[in-house]
Amino acid sequence: MGTMFVLDRIRDIATHEPGRPALRADGRSIDYGELVTTATKLGDLLRDHGAGPEDVVATVLPRGSNSIIAILGIWMAGAAYLPTDAKWPGRRLDLALAESATHVLEEAADGEAEARMPDGKGLRVRRLRGNRGSSPNPGWDARNLAYVLHTSGSTGTPNAVGVEFGALDNYGRYLHDLARRPAVHPDGEMRVLLSANLCFDASLRPVLLLTAGATLVVAPDLTDGSWQDHIDCIRDNGITVISGVPSWYSGLLGAGYRPRESGVRLAFIGGEAVPGGVVRELTADGCTVVVQYGPTETTIAATGRILAGADFTEPPIGDPIPGARIHLYRNDSLVPAAEGEAGQLYVGGAGVARGYLRNPRLTAERFVPDPSGPPGSRMFRSGDLARMLPREGYGFLGRQDDQVKIGGYRIELGEVSSVANRHPAVAQSVAFVHREGAHPRLVACYVGSSGASEPGTEESVRDYLASELPEYLVPAVVRRLERLPVTDHGKVDVAALGEFVRHGHAEEQARPPGAHPDPAAIEAALTRHPAVAEAVTVVRAEAGDRRLVAYVVPGDGPGSCVPWPVPHRSASGGTATTPITR
Repeated sequence: MGTMFVLDRIRDIATHEPGRPALRADGRSIDYGELVTTATKLGDLLRDHGAGPEDVVATVLPRGSNSIIAILGIWMAGAAYLPTDAKWPGRRLDLALAESATHVLEEAADGEAEARMPDGKGLRVRRLRGNRGSSPNPGWDARNLAYVLHTSGSTGTPNAVGVEFGALDNYGRYLHDLARRPAVHPDGEMRVLLSANLCFDASLRPVLLLTAGATLVVAPDLTDGSWQDHIDCIRDNGITVISGVPSWYSGLLGAGYRPRESGVRLAFIGGEAVPGGVVRELTADGCTVVVQYGPTETTIAATGRILAGADFTEPPIGDPIPGARIHLYRNDSLVPAAEGEAGQLYVGGAGVARGYLRNPRLTAERFVPDPSGPPGSRMFRSGDLARMLPREGYGFLGRQDDQVKIGGYRIELGEVSSVANRHPAVAQSVAFVHREGAHPRLVACYVGSSGASEPGTEESVRDYLASELPEYLVPAVVRRLERLPVTDHGKVDVAALGEFVRHGHAEEQARPPGAHPDPAAIEAALTRHPAVAEAVTVVRAEAGDRRLVAYVVPGDGPGSCVPWPVPHRSASGGTATTPITR
């Protein structure tokens, strides 16, 4: 039986300081004593249901304190946890459970509850496969699974990444030691904001700071609230540590968050290319900013570095954390890149995941032998490009393939198009990222099948995608074309598609001759978006072309508000209206 640094540290705090605040969520607080006692009972219940090493327990729970306690309870049973999102379409949830889970931990009515949580809610355990009896002891070692997360897959089916306890402990030790350094977080109470979705591996960073005696504060789900909710949460709870992707920080800053007016002392940033402007705002009043980089397959982060300022030419990703190795190669033959030369980024060392569960082909393709490590060691081929910077660690240069990140979520564009192609009205589709403006948007363009050119097809395709994919994989824009533009080499011309989207030509091609957009319908659709409070439409004449243009009044929700041109074939009246912008 092994020992786990993360659990040992949390138990130690509960033993010596049981009254220390551990968790704040749903309007109530839990101390370390209650946290460990409840998690231990939950672990015992899971073992009674046969859960143990190499079993995967899916948590089908709402965001809040119970989802955090569940993680610790599952680990105490020696099993791995698989987080799910209540907003996933039913088919996505069913697929994740069928592919990866052996048990489900979920809420239950009073008559069916097997465990009572501090908030009074009841939970129960369901076994999905196998008939093993109770697991008498949570014996496990560093090679057993600790958690499973699903990432976007190019075939339309998500990939289940399995991370082992040894890799989790390696990052947990690094994070504990970093956070306890006085130069990183001054002495005093550490209150950490959990803002990310628990299906996103970066959400584990705040959870693991429980090892340092932190109070974990669970912020409201951003999709159900607003940026102001997170700003209020930071202020009202005296948050000292925050963690997020650059677009989350940009949203906070755009909504009026001022770091110098809060008590935040430590900010972790990563998951996307780090912009200098965000770092400049965060460091303006002495806040320590730590940049981190690491795909899900390398256990939260493989690199890290304290940023002294925003004076960098390329987005920094830092240096390897203890136990990790970074390799840059010129090509697939693993010829090392010279210092300062761009290279393909591979990650080796203690944080490398086991691989993709039930997908040995993809595992062998992406997890390859590490020529610099001990016999049998592997490294992960990230698909990213980077170069070594003089005295500054590594700089991020972009992607090799069509895998992208928006809002910190990894998106395989192939998965989006694969699902779109299943729609009966779609003959061929292409998904891409349109980067005009401050906020990139996921876009899908498609060629319709015969007989599927009736109005409203675009909406039906988007509705279909929303029923099959999690929210972050659903394109913000869906456009039908008569044909896909191609380059001289016969490949789809994504740049040309971007121009279609920018000028609205795709929508014009999709509209039958003589059809006109309905201004009222457009305004109603816009006001349903969380970023929009009000919307108005006007007709404008530009170089002989009549266009219906919509302007929006920004709301409190996430997103950007910019003029949205909609092609219009003929004048239909309208009154000029002064646009209201940020």
